[in-house]
Amino acid sequence: MLKIGDFSRLARVSIKTLRFYDEAGLFAPAWVEPRSGYRFYRAAQLPALQRILLLRELGCSVAETTALMRLDPAAAEYAQQLAQLRRRLMTRLARDEDRLRRLDALLHGQPRPAAGAGTAVIERPLEPVSALTLRERVHSVERDVQRMFESTEQRIAHHACRAPGSPFLLFHDMEYRDSEVDVEVCVPVDPAALGVCGGRVVPGAPRAACLRFGGSYAQAPLLYERMLAWMDDTGARIAGAVRETYLRFGAEQCGYTLPPPLVAGSVAEYETELQIPVQQL
Repeated sequence: MLKIGDFSRLARVSIKTLRFYDEAGLFAPAWVEPRSGYRFYRAAQLPALQRILLLRELGCSVAETTALMRLDPAAAEYAQQLAQLRRRLMTRLARDEDRLRRLDALLHGQPRPAAGAGTAVIERPLEPVSALTLRERVHSVERDVQRMFESTEQRIAHHACRAPGSPFLLFHDMEYRDSEVDVEVCVPVDPAALGVCGGRVVPGAPRAACLRFGGSYAQAPLLYERMLAWMDDTGARIAGAVRETYLRFGAEQCGYTLPPPLVAGSVAEYETELQIPVQQL
């Protein structure tokens, strides 16, 4: 039996999400302690939760997900429900593509806004990274992400499997904002230790727009907008989760020790790179 906090870390979902799914009748704990109300889960429940998370990410409502979870995946009705979901996504994509074409027509002949001074976007591939990750939908990137990174580094230190690479943050909403966002902290680990620490391989990208900057993270939203302007000019589109990679940064290092080249003594010494997987329109 796993406490809800331990299970949430193992499943890479927030405690709030697990409680919501329980209250919605979608995913119940294996056992609830009668006196305290504490929820307990089994590792064997992970595959079911992963199915739920996938269906939700694909656009299923809680009610639709509940109905699908009650069906045998080998049943014809299950396949029919997925086919309906696919048609719905195809329709949504067609509408978005139509909006994009009409917006391009509206922009045709209009003066293009400048990408901005100091922009130095380069294009290069991103390599896959073996990492211990933690994913949550957070209210505040500044506050919650620091907590998530500290927790992840401490878990890695416990297993003594930290790799020397830079940690990074994935924005799964595929847009850069600092509140109410689905993020995943990723800390590199020794590939041989993935099974021990419960990590995963974060996929790379054959093409990515990258922009490096120094100093405060407060610059990131403006630089992200400049990267989008670069995509407009080059005919590229976002093809995956936006990454914020920390080349040099500050950290509490409470219960863990970072590779010295990664540690900055002040905000002025911070080095960060925004990375956006891209493909051509």
